[in-house]
Amino acid sequence: MKMISDLLITALFTVFIQNLVLSSGLGMSEAIRVSTKPGSFGKFAVMISGFSVVTSVICSLLNLTGNFSALPFAGKAAVYGGILAAVYIIIALLLKLIFRTSDKELGTLGIAALNTLVFAVPFINESAAYSFADAIGSGIGAGIAFVLAAALISKGSAALQNNENIPEAFRGTPALLIYVGLLSLAFAGFTDSTLFA
Repeated sequence: MKMISDLLITALFTVFIQNLVLSSGLGMSEAIRVSTKPGSFGKFAVMISGFSVVTSVICSLLNLTGNFSALPFAGKAAVYGGILAAVYIIIALLLKLIFRTSDKELGTLGIAALNTLVFAVPFINESAAYSFADAIGSGIGAGIAFVLAAALISKGSAALQNNENIPEAFRGTPALLIYVGLLSLAFAGFTDSTLFA
């Protein structure tokens, strides 16, 4: 029961307090791109959550070994990247051989796997000294946080496109970037982080 509560608490923390997309910009370009295609939120979020959870689990198990924890940052980054690439290759091969998945779908899978959000989750789990259940919750929360960010960006983008009071020079991408910046400032306030070092 404690494992389930730890998983849920960490997932909620990752979604609302430590929203890695809005508070630190991880995966922001994909969130903006996906927000223009609301039908792809769910599929892309499942992919991001899946990769985050699988890499979190494998990397959490690796962190338990004494040899791995002694590696420098660059060594850990290489190992995490290798694990992420191996997980992508295995899943892509399974999908291609068993389910005859199209190359376009595999391309989307690759974009989800190589998203900076997915790559950052094992580092965050290690620095926060998350338990096994916490690492799973963090992976699930990263995917839900991505959906939340993309949904907020999509709603804001639709409102900005219909607003006739925005000057012509700021319509489109400039207005969207200002909106995303304001969203990011709001979520940075939740994290209690300072803007200036």
